Order: sequence, then C-alpha cells, then structure tokens
Amino acid sequence: MSIKYPLRLTSVVLVALLAACSGGGEAEAPDGSSGPVASDEPTTDDGCAGGAEAEITFWHTYSTDSAEDKQLTDVVLPEFAQQCPNITVDAVVMPYDGLHDQLIAAVSGGGLPDVLRMDIIWNPEFADLGVLAAVDDMPGYADLAAEVLPGPLSTTAYQGSHYGIPLDTNTQVLVYNTDIIAEPPTTLEDLRATAEDLKSQGVYGLALGGAGPWNVLPWFWTAGGTMTDDGYTTATGYLDSAESVSALQWLVDMQNDGLLGPSSIGGDPDSWGGFSSGAYATISDGPWFFSAMEADLGDHLGGVTIPEGSAGSISVVGGENLVIFETSEKQEAAWAFAQFMLSDFAQAAMAEVGQIPVTQAGLESDAVTGVDYLAPFIEQLQTAQARLPVPNWPQIDTILTDAFTAALRGTKTAEQALSDAASQVDPLLP
Repeated sequence: MSIKYPLRLTSVVLVALLAACSGGGEAEAPDGSSGPVASDEPTTDDGCAGGAEAEITFWHTYSTDSAEDKQLTDVVLPEFAQQCPNITVDAVVMPYDGLHDQLIAAVSGGGLPDVLRMDIIWNPEFADLGVLAAVDDMPGYADLAAEVLPGPLSTTAYQGSHYGIPLDTNTQVLVYNTDIIAEPPTTLEDLRATAEDLKSQGVYGLALGGAGPWNVLPWFWTAGGTMTDDGYTTATGYLDSAESVSALQWLVDMQNDGLLGPSSIGGDPDSWGGFSSGAYATISDGPWFFSAMEADLGDHLGGVTIPEGSAGSISVVGGENLVIFETSEKQEAAWAFAQFMLSDFAQAAMAEVGQIPVTQAGLESDAVTGVDYLAPFIEQLQTAQARLPVPNWPQIDTILTDAFTAALRGTKTAEQALSDAASQVDPLLP
C-alpha cells in the first residue's frame, strides 16, 4: 500500500522541525490534552530542507490490523504536508516478514527507499554494510539526540557514529485475562502455581508467541540466563552457563508439564487467538496487543511487568529507528521528515495508537500518561534489555530460535541446546 501526500497547504511549525526549515520564529509544542495539537504559526515560503521540491519514499511496517497505519495516514503525514509543503512523502506499507531479506537484496540490486522504519536489531548489520547515512553532522542532530532516551539512542550507534534516529520503543509485559485471573502473579513461582491450578480447567497458564528470542528472552533473562559477556565477544561460558541452563529449564518444565500453551512452539491456537478464546490465561506481548484488542477484550485485559525471577523482572527492548540510506539523492528532505517524526506532535499522535515515544517529553505527554495500558510498559522499560547489538544478530537470532525450539520440543536437553548454540554464536561475535 502506498500513500502520497502532495505539495499543498500553508504550514504550521513545530519546535523539533525548525532546524530543518528555513527561517525562524517559535511555535508551541502540542500539549497532548486532547491529542496532538499543531501550532498556527505559518512556515516560511521557502519550505523545509532549503525549500527545494522533493519526493521521498518511506517504507514502514505500521500495522494495518490496528490503528497504526491509519493514524500515520490520516493524522501524521497530513501534518507533515502542512509543515513541509515542498516535500512529498510516498509512504509504503511493507510486511515485516521477509523485509530483511528484501533489503539485503536491494543493497546489491538497487531499489532501496530514502527512509526506512527499521527494526532496531537490524541497525548494526546495515551500518556495517555501509548503506546507512551517518546523521551525526545533520543540522539539529545534537539538539534532537539530547531529547531522546539513552537506551533507544544507543541502538543507532555503530563504531563511533549514529546511523539514524530512534522512532519508537517498546517491550513486552505479562498480559492476563481478568476473568480468569483475579490477581496477576508477581513471581515466576506464583505464575507456575497459577498455571497448575488452571490446568484442571483446560486453560494454559502461559503462552508465548513463538520460540524465538523476542518471545523467550524475557523469561530466560528473568530466570537468570545470559547470552554473552558484557563486551559481546563470547557466548561460551555465558549462554551455556549453569544459570542459563536453569533459566531455560524453567520454560522447558512448564512445557513438559502441560502448563505452556502450544503457540510457544508454533502450535494452535496462536497466542492472540488462544488468549481471545480463553484457552490461555496469560501471554507476554507488546502494547500493540492492547491497541488491537481493546475494543473486543478491553474489560478482560490486564497488564503487569514480567513476574520476578532470580534476576528480577527483565523484558526485551524492541522498537524501530528511522534510517536514511546512502543511496538516497534526497537526504536533506529525508532528514527533515525524520526530524518531524521526532516532534512532540508526531510522537504524541503515534502514542495514541500504542507506539511508545522515545523522547522524555513524549513519555510525559497526556497521550501516554492518559492511556492506562501503557503504564506497565513504561515501568518495564526501566529494566528491559536490548538484544545483542552486533551485525550478525539475524544469524544469531536463528541459532537461538533453533536452540530454544529444540529444548522446548524435547529433541535436545536444555544443556545440550545451549552448548551447541554457544559454539555456533562465538564465531559470529565481534
């Protein structure tokens, strides 16, 4: 799906966009009291990024199943068209599945967009390939970076430069059905006990969305597991440590004892369907689950941080960065658009549909604090951890998925699965 916003309308100016636009003047930031509100200050006649007319292609993965894509299409991009009437944005919805391989093919074969909403786990890989534009020297970068939370900002760094800017962040929490569980579990022991009680009713106490790192790591880390040393140089002695084996064994025991839903290893029903039908009492998922399901399940939805284990309550950091490709001939216009997407207006607008802002101002806006279901996610982000920030993460992700799957299916012991994985991961680390 592609949506174009043509050159039109007089403009309004947001504080974060001023560095990308010609002329001066100040504008009030959106107050978020009833959604994002634009200033009525007009732009200069020169427009943004020097005033030259430009059309940029923006690939993104905002969901069309929830309100995300509609909010981008109906609210955010029209506002940018007013802010920068000389820049047209060709916004293209891209399916997440297969996008990584499509980008790799485009690196050698051509066809990359100007701007991409990129999964944070891909940033080091594409920076290492030399196809991302460094933004450290872009106009206004330092001021913009100062407003961004340190964790998300770190995901754009590679070998001393920053390749892109954070766009949104997220994590997973424990989502529970309030009709099935009156009081959510606070520890892993409590969660297992709850699952044991529910088993006689034909209800699984916990279900994951799959056996990949995104789904397994919150439980693996919380139960005391680690992937590598702090410098990301070796997995042996960490991924296959006694603590890591014990952490994975907690999930394996849940699986073997019939307490973990079949979605965890790709079975039916999937995590969303099983939760909706009452087959799963809890799942771990992100804020998009609430925004997509609130209309149908709002009265039955609850969210809390991951129940504590030996290492505390640790979830996984997700999110996307906005990156500009070196092949783009319109990098100034692309940078103006990137700056706009970090403005209070755009951050608050996307927060209304479950996208957690990356700026402190965004987190403090009414668009965030006024949404009850976001509260546990904001709390969880204080202890959430990023996946390995290394160029070979996609290959490592596959190795870990295979290891976790083998342990959960019982084709390998937890110890053997992690030992094999550690030996495969070591040569892929810097």
